[in-house]
Amino acid sequence: MKEPIFQLWNSLQPVLSKPRWWVASLMRRMLLKTTFIAITGSNGKTTATRYLAAILSAHAPTQWTRLSRNGPAGITETIAFCNPWKTRYAVFEVGYGTPGSVAQAASLVRPDIAVVLSVFLEHRAAAKNLETVAREKAELLKSLSGKGVAVLNSDDHRVAGMHVPAGCRTIRYGSGEENEVRFENAVSAWPQLLRFTAVVGGQRLEIRTRLLGTHWVGCILSCIAVAHELGLPLDEVAKAIEKVSPYPARMQVVQLPGGAVVIRDEMKGSAHTIEAAFAEVRKATAQRKFLLFCDESETSRSPRVRLARIGRQAAELFDQVVFIGERAHHGVSGAVKAGLSERQARAFADYTGASDFLQPLLGPGDLVLLKGTRNNQLTRVFYSLLEEVRCTVSQCKRTMVCDDCRDFRNPELVRRVNEQLTVRIT
Repeated sequence: MKEPIFQLWNSLQPVLSKPRWWVASLMRRMLLKTTFIAITGSNGKTTATRYLAAILSAHAPTQWTRLSRNGPAGITETIAFCNPWKTRYAVFEVGYGTPGSVAQAASLVRPDIAVVLSVFLEHRAAAKNLETVAREKAELLKSLSGKGVAVLNSDDHRVAGMHVPAGCRTIRYGSGEENEVRFENAVSAWPQLLRFTAVVGGQRLEIRTRLLGTHWVGCILSCIAVAHELGLPLDEVAKAIEKVSPYPARMQVVQLPGGAVVIRDEMKGSAHTIEAAFAEVRKATAQRKFLLFCDESETSRSPRVRLARIGRQAAELFDQVVFIGERAHHGVSGAVKAGLSERQARAFADYTGASDFLQPLLGPGDLVLLKGTRNNQLTRVFYSLLEEVRCTVSQCKRTMVCDDCRDFRNPELVRRVNEQLTVRIT
């Protein structure tokens, strides 16, 4: 039933964008029994939304932003799916696309709980500096309900310094002992997935996840803070977290049938996400380490400079690097100058060449990192390591990963990857 409603709701957007917003605003006023929770931040919004939705859904009927649709369409459709008599919680992922977009979303959602995760320069098209990004993200707090709660990351000083409206409470989370919700002993080094100890209100909680990377701790900790504020039993929260799979292509660890392990992280290619991914590879235990890279995003550097720099960094970590795209030779040049042989650093124009090269090389004990801008060439390389890819679009302009694209035309393979092959807690 939801699929036809979803299609009808989206069909209104091209010609009825304002009425659609007005209808959502009216529906928001009807949802008196629903607790509204909004999440923003430069990084981690989708993962935090996914985890919090899973935690709350185990407790009561919950709606949340699907498919990382954090703009007006996703926000209005989330409200549309809420039932005034049944929906207990609604979780919104609020993105920053243009100046004023967070404030606009906040005015519609009017959250009871607002979560701010981080401030990074992920929005160069809309903001040129971190201060501008911080101001935009802080707009979410201004629309908190009268007795609302702000959940802020104290480990990010720009988030910690955000103004909370009078009458609203603040819950701070992070690594310091002064936080109401904090963490200790965070460990993540493949084959060990992320685990840590959460300290909440005097209780100590062992948290195990299916995520790879200590940079995810803040996302999970914010969800624990919200769940605790809502009165959910912490032992049930921990159990719910263990069951949640990573969002596709965001440090998603997949075991190939041949024994190699792939870290899918092709959703974003900004500098700090590259740094985080490389840090995990550095700690990982593997017989051989491979990098499949496209390009860096959110940067003002020229292709020659940025790809050569990535090549030099990769030469210190990886046994084999593969660059894809028209500018791939710049990455190879940097890697070779840093010490890799021409056989260890290869360039391919598209995914077919890269796939044909990697297929016979990979085996048990190998670790492969997919990284770069949101580019479906990388995703198609990954899927071609499992089966023949049916999609033949050479230059795909869609911003979603292939997993969410109807034209990929292999839902069974996508389901197999995300439900069966994605690594679980052992």
